[in-house]
Amino acid sequence: MGNDWKELIKAPLFETVLQFGIAAYCEMVEEEITALCGERYKHLCKREYTRWGKKGTSVVLGGRKVALQHSRVRDIQNNGEKAIAIVEQYKGKEALSHRQMEQMIIGVSARKYGRSLEMGQDAVESHAYSKSTVSRNFIAKTQEKVEAWRTAAITTEYPFLMIDGIVYATTTVLVALGIARDGTKKVLGAWEGSSENSRVCIDLLQHLVERGFDVTKCFLVIIDGSKALRKAIHDVFGDSILIQRCHVHKERNVIDYMPKGQRESVKRALSEAYSADTYDRAKRLLGNIHQWLAKDYPQAARSLEEGLEETLTLHKLGAHKKLRKSLGTTNPIESLNSGICTVTGRVKRWRNSTMVMRWVWSGIMESERNFRKINGHKYIEGC
Repeated sequence: MGNDWKELIKAPLFETVLQFGIAAYCEMVEEEITALCGERYKHLCKREYTRWGKKGTSVVLGGRKVALQHSRVRDIQNNGEKAIAIVEQYKGKEALSHRQMEQMIIGVSARKYGRSLEMGQDAVESHAYSKSTVSRNFIAKTQEKVEAWRTAAITTEYPFLMIDGIVYATTTVLVALGIARDGTKKVLGAWEGSSENSRVCIDLLQHLVERGFDVTKCFLVIIDGSKALRKAIHDVFGDSILIQRCHVHKERNVIDYMPKGQRESVKRALSEAYSADTYDRAKRLLGNIHQWLAKDYPQAARSLEEGLEETLTLHKLGAHKKLRKSLGTTNPIESLNSGICTVTGRVKRWRNSTMVMRWVWSGIMESERNFRKINGHKYIEGC
């Protein structure tokens, strides 16, 4: 490049780096062509390849495709064109699709994708960042990822499983969250359909088993109280599986039957009961609350009584207080759902369930980046 770099360095930094990068790429292409065809204008006996004019190609750079030219190479023996390895390497359609998918997941719209790219796009001829291109690549890439994710083998043991549903327009998605013995969390699967539909719940659980989920190593499933889901768990996993119902959902259900003036005091009493250190004390406090509610608020009393024992499963197991706080509610999966909603909230129109699943997967992948071990994971072995 001679002394041209002195003038080039005066340009904005990205444009300078861009030009140097393109120059380096062109040199690598020319070196490979020279290795195949020999030096220009030099006679070689039994030559296998020869230069064959020029052609345009595109390489991925900075989230876009940059148009460049290079010499073609002809395979003399087969009378066809010889692919240049370095050119094929930098075409990078996969890298481009991944970059566009990541940008959309973090909130950049397809329409504004071009503005999110690095400066310097006017320095070279570039393309593949229009709204329609970005949208097509996002759909294709996320669909590919969803299919791979939903069929991936489950090889880790998960003693705890949480299941909850989240609604998008007319589509409900059931999400299964596994918790390993070291306290790490992993989203194991998602299935279209309501948690109140036993067929859907059974399909989700059977799908997990088919992918390798070890039922014999799972002994506790945490749910919000869905009867259809509870039935599906016993149908697929067997009667030996333990159910822990979310006591936060139980508190909400009871409080909904109370007049506003009584709600806060009942909420405090229920929280105190579920915070008790032993099963006997928790059961006694809840029994006292039930007796009091039965006198004046029979509907609230019936709501408290329904499935009460399943809200105390961790108490029966003698689980540590910190572990009960993490696994006694569906808060971990509710937090996941909140993260999914942050990503899916940008969608203004849901076209079909396929679109829903693609965006739910996007939200799951983004949320998993922030996953931490559950509080009290040190006490899992003693549970």
